[in-house]
This record gives sequence, structure tokens and C-alpha cells, in this order.
Amino acid sequence: MTLLFSHANGYPPESYRALLHDLGKRLGVEVNTHAHRPLVSDGPAPTFLSWQVYASDLIDRIERDASGPVWLIGHSMGAASAILAAARRPDLFSGIVALDPVLVPTRIWFWSRIFSFFKPDAVPIVARALARPHRFKSAQAAFDFYRSKRVFAQIRDEVLMDYVTAGHRETAEGELVLRHSGAWEACIYRSVPRMTRPLRSVTCPMLVVAGDASNVLDAERLAWAKSLNKRVDVMSLPGGHLLPLEAPEACARVAAEFISAH
Repeated sequence: MTLLFSHANGYPPESYRALLHDLGKRLGVEVNTHAHRPLVSDGPAPTFLSWQVYASDLIDRIERDASGPVWLIGHSMGAASAILAAARRPDLFSGIVALDPVLVPTRIWFWSRIFSFFKPDAVPIVARALARPHRFKSAQAAFDFYRSKRVFAQIRDEVLMDYVTAGHRETAEGELVLRHSGAWEACIYRSVPRMTRPLRSVTCPMLVVAGDASNVLDAERLAWAKSLNKRVDVMSLPGGHLLPLEAPEACARVAAEFISAH
């Protein structure tokens, strides 16, 4: 059995150390990780880039490893990219565990894309990504900054420090610089895909796990995903959109149980 983890926008794979350690321990296997294009590209971030590009990168990664179909565990855009990939290449996927994935119905996607096309930097989440600090004097300074933010309030200290370590590189002067730039983060937000057809097309076992306080995947959208494809199992856990960082052991437990059951 091969496990591959696909990370969220702005959160490099090592941010999920607690989740991946617990999941690997429960299943008795190593969990491999995939770094999306913003972490490995030397070029500047485009204004828009189809998430199908990230899906193609996942397909290339799985084919390159030549280890057979994978169980893909993904968070947010990492999970959505896996769904796009599995819809195109079902032979490469044994199953998917999608942790608070970005699932956008066509009608919502259409109007958001129109708005983003004419005012690409006006959407609040895009503006925040572009304005975020990219440099800190030290790891402690970065930790203190993130600790003060409401979005990280439910993440325990050691997991938050995992994000600080994973999300930044140290300069020769000892400062920390953000690895996943705000420009790339904004590009991903502007380019969110419609997910109706890919969700319908997935043929492998799939579990969608939502944070019960998520602002991305609420109960209505979770029910919509289930209605599109009867192969999709859905459940909720206490937490928000950063559920895998807020409750890594709980996410590992439900993922391991689902994988073992299939």
C-alpha cells in the first residue's frame, strides 16, 4: 500500500508532521508527500493558473514513482487537486481521503471567476495573501506573529512551530523568508476550479472530512458533494478549515480507519 499526502495552499508538507506521523504509525507504512508547484518553481507566480496543472503534476508524480495506485490524503486545494487527478486517471488511485477540500459548485465558481477576472486583487482573501509578511527576524518572531492570529488559535504550539519551520527558509543572516509566496497563494485563490463534474467522475473510494466550523466546507456543501456521487462518504470533526493542523490525531484516526476498511 502506497500513501501520498497532498498539501494545502500555503502549507508545505512538513507542516503536517503530527498528522503524517500518526497516520503512518496507525497503518504501519511511510506516508510520502508531494510538494506543489509554488514550492518547487523558480518562476514568478502567474495571475491565474488552472488547478488542473496541479492535478497533472500529481499524475506525473505518481507515474514517476511507478509504485502502482496510491491512497491519496489531501487537505484543501491538495485534496481538490487529487479529485481532479482521479477524475482523469482513476487507474492511479486506490482511494482518497479529502480533509476539508475546496469544493466549489459551478454557479458559485462562475460568478467568483467573473469578479476575479476584472478585479483580481480585490477579493479579501487574495488581498490578505498579497499583504502577508514574507520575512521575519527569527523563528520565534514568526511564531509570535502567527500565534497572535485568530486563524491559528486552535493549533497547539508544537504544530504551529512545525508550520513555521516548514513554511520558511533561513537566510545567511539568520532571518526567515516565506517559502510559499503570497503571490502564489493569491494565484491559487483566484484560480479555484469548479468541482461538480470531477466529483461526479471519481470512481475510487473517497472520504470527505469537514471541519464542523469550516468556512470553506459547510454542511450544505458537504451534502451537495454526497448527492453528486454515492461513492463519496462524508463526515465532520470538530474544527475549522485547518482541521488537519488543529486535530491531527483525529484526522489520522478517521483516515486510517477508512483506508483499512477499503
